[in-house]
Amino acid sequence: MGTARARIRRRQLATIVLVACVITPVFNVLTSAASVHQAVQGLVDAVLIALGVGGYLLFLRDGRLRPWFRRLGFWTDLALSSAIVLALFLVGRAAGQVVTTLQPRRFLLSFTDAHLVFALPFFAVVAVTIQFVLQMNRLVGANVLGYFAAGVYRRPKAEERIFLFLDLEGSTQLAERLGSLAYFQLLRRFVDDLTEPVLETDGEIYQYAGDEVVITWPLAAGVRAANSVACFFAIRAAVEHRAARYEREFGVVPRFRGGLHGGTVTAGELGDLRQQIVFVGDILNTAARLEEYAKRTRLDLVISGALLDRLDLPPGVEAARCGELELRGKELPVAAYALTAGPG
Repeated sequence: MGTARARIRRRQLATIVLVACVITPVFNVLTSAASVHQAVQGLVDAVLIALGVGGYLLFLRDGRLRPWFRRLGFWTDLALSSAIVLALFLVGRAAGQVVTTLQPRRFLLSFTDAHLVFALPFFAVVAVTIQFVLQMNRLVGANVLGYFAAGVYRRPKAEERIFLFLDLEGSTQLAERLGSLAYFQLLRRFVDDLTEPVLETDGEIYQYAGDEVVITWPLAAGVRAANSVACFFAIRAAVEHRAARYEREFGVVPRFRGGLHGGTVTAGELGDLRQQIVFVGDILNTAARLEEYAKRTRLDLVISGALLDRLDLPPGVEAARCGELELRGKELPVAAYALTAGPG
């Protein structure tokens, strides 16, 4: 089945192919002699072009080649990707002509086809739309764009969520020792490495705040298979797996602590100049204070007793009672437990 990221990309590619298969045959019939042949031609073209363009955008540009594209300027990136996408469109369309006619010479003839006058602008609009959606999805979050489009949080609503606050240990000293540029590269590498565990456990990145990362789950998803707990230890395993690379590039392996709590929050769209979906409530404050406690006491992960009671710990994870904690900003003490990954 592969990684969670690969599964998501396959689903996105299937969606692109499906949409193209619906639109392209209709477009062909409307812009040329209406016939069954044109509809079939559009269907074949749609599959070949969508697989080529979608595969490039999802698995190469945003996959294997992403570190390289990251180094390019915005306009250079856009121009290069647009040129590659255009070439893939022309090749896919030419291949479609060969498949439907069984005439290899149609491959070259397709580049002078009068129908390109309609097909090329149409494809340009579709390609730009696809790239825009993919980029917006990356900018605002894997699920957040869908929330905005569906208007899920147009009106503030109460919902139950779990929040995991992660904070790098000794970040101030690291920044001083490495320098701001190298420290940023370390932070970027750490965030990249935690992405797969977040996806595997059905989590969402809520926000980055300096050296702090906040991950969230709807309550049902976070409790299922103890995803919210499993995520923390999966991130730790991912960092440990790449320890040699961290040592080689930065001279240190990042360590982090976490605080975990869940309950009812209010969610809604906030902002005018910059709009985002915001979660508000004491749940976040408590999770942040538990993370502070974990840092102060050098514990791996501290979870509230209220949340621990709602889930079954993953195999190998053990809980030790911390007691009733007097947390900053909280009037009442909070029952808390330290979670550690046991042997095996």
